[in-house]
Amino acid sequence: MEKNAPGKPPAGEPGWADGAESVGAAESALPYEPAEETAPVPSGTGARHTVAVLGAHLGGGMLAAVLARAGLDVVLVDCPHDADTPAGETTVPYTAEVFELLARRYGVPELAALGHFGQLPAEVRRTSGLKRSIGFVYARPGARVRPHQVVQFNVPSEHGESHLYRPDVDAWVHRIAVGHGAKVPRDRPALAGVRGEAGDFVVELADGQSVRAAFVVDMSGPDAPMLKRLGTGPALRPLRHSSRVLTAHLRGVRPLEERVDPGSGGTPWTGGTTQIVFPGGWIQLVPFGGQRTGTASLTSVAVSLDAEQWPQSSACAEDDFQHLVRHFPDLRWQFAEATPVRAWTGSQSWQYDAGAAAGDGFVVLERSAVRSDFTLSRDLTLTAELVHEAAAHLIAAAADGDWSAERFRPLETFQNDLIEHGNRLLRTALTATTDFRLWNAFCRVWLLHSMFAALSLKRARNDALASPGRADRWREVGRYRGSGFWFPVYAGFAALFDDTERLARQVADGRLAPGAAAERVFGRLRTASFVPPLFAFGDPTDRYYNFTPLKRVKVLLWAKRRAPHMVRRVLTPGATVLPDVDR
Repeated sequence: MEKNAPGKPPAGEPGWADGAESVGAAESALPYEPAEETAPVPSGTGARHTVAVLGAHLGGGMLAAVLARAGLDVVLVDCPHDADTPAGETTVPYTAEVFELLARRYGVPELAALGHFGQLPAEVRRTSGLKRSIGFVYARPGARVRPHQVVQFNVPSEHGESHLYRPDVDAWVHRIAVGHGAKVPRDRPALAGVRGEAGDFVVELADGQSVRAAFVVDMSGPDAPMLKRLGTGPALRPLRHSSRVLTAHLRGVRPLEERVDPGSGGTPWTGGTTQIVFPGGWIQLVPFGGQRTGTASLTSVAVSLDAEQWPQSSACAEDDFQHLVRHFPDLRWQFAEATPVRAWTGSQSWQYDAGAAAGDGFVVLERSAVRSDFTLSRDLTLTAELVHEAAAHLIAAAADGDWSAERFRPLETFQNDLIEHGNRLLRTALTATTDFRLWNAFCRVWLLHSMFAALSLKRARNDALASPGRADRWREVGRYRGSGFWFPVYAGFAALFDDTERLARQVADGRLAPGAAAERVFGRLRTASFVPPLFAFGDPTDRYYNFTPLKRVKVLLWAKRRAPHMVRRVLTPGATVLPDVDR
């Protein structure tokens, strides 16, 4: 494949298909082993590569693919924790738009499929799964779930959101990187260490091989070798939201809809991602494959707990989980016959970040710099956002031949800003678990934030693609604007999130009752000029969001007549909210 010179945008928009073969009969029960790898392109012995990417997982593979497509000589190195560290497995519409932006901006069309389930290869679809909804079920210790304390958002069908079975997905993205020209050390030995300095790093491998690189991107994990070069203080620090986390893949999880009725407006919980929320924590359930019931079904389980409300009951993560679910009758029933396929893991303090990220000749990114909660697709979304931003900085640095730490300070700041946004989101979510009324309000703010982030990002992307001759056409995509937005967006959305967080802090400090905070949020949702009334987000009794084609047309009419100008721009042709739109 012909490559572009470093720093130059990809020529054309190759390989864009409107869809892929249908999902359904081809899906089957799930092997746990990853798909077979194609033969890697060996890294030449003695040759010095431009960039070494440490971490052959989804994030590292995407970055290596983009850099290789842009013409950089990049080597992708396996690391000890690539496969055994739990990672994000579920997308939301906003995640899909970041994948789409990566694909379009950098000319790697395969990456768009990560946000469009029907476009994934058949072998990846078979072990992953289509996500049709995201549901929230509120549970209280010692009691059955109340029928009116559930909320479900049925995901718009434009994307075909995904549950990503990461062993197979990561292997597929690795093949994409190799296909675009990324080098891989012979036999793929794991990273052992890094020595040398900027311009001439030597990456040592477990079998005695080594590869050389002018610049290192460390995405290897919490024991990342480049962290030690960032200063004398602690390399990692806990975030203010620092829950303890339990994770596993289980077979035989009973379908929750057999115990908790989704209601007349809902769909089966096993059709999508389900968050079981309770005071002080939540359990995220991500079912894989087409057959999601019965003893052969496979489900990812990720638990986040406030350590003060839910202290560790056992050093064994599985026993700790069983102790937790015994407090909830519906959960005790749901997990009664479940058995682990991927062993239980536990961490007393899960969330962390690196105080610094840029040094001369290297940056520390993604899982080496931050470990985020899995809820609300934050972990996977952050990976995609950081790959997009890092690629722009690396391609430009290669074109200029400047690998200094100062050159990468803006990337460091960008990463820190996104980490802080995630921290705010999760602290607000944890406070909202104290009362269903507050959670009911919070999850609507989150969905609105995610929906309009996706729409605004798509508008920014399409604006840039409409100006192919402009050297600065991507200038508006990458400037952090607060509340998680790094692209032009209507200020009201950021203000709504900020107000919700402020109210949650008052609840956490005991200055405001949860019910009163919830009513204020609902009041804002009812009166905000930028919230389509058809969404009914301001009505706490309307707990099912189903976005039909007819509703899309009605929203379009509302947008043309009444919405603020910037909201109208993202809701009119070119936005994902409309039917039959060319993506």
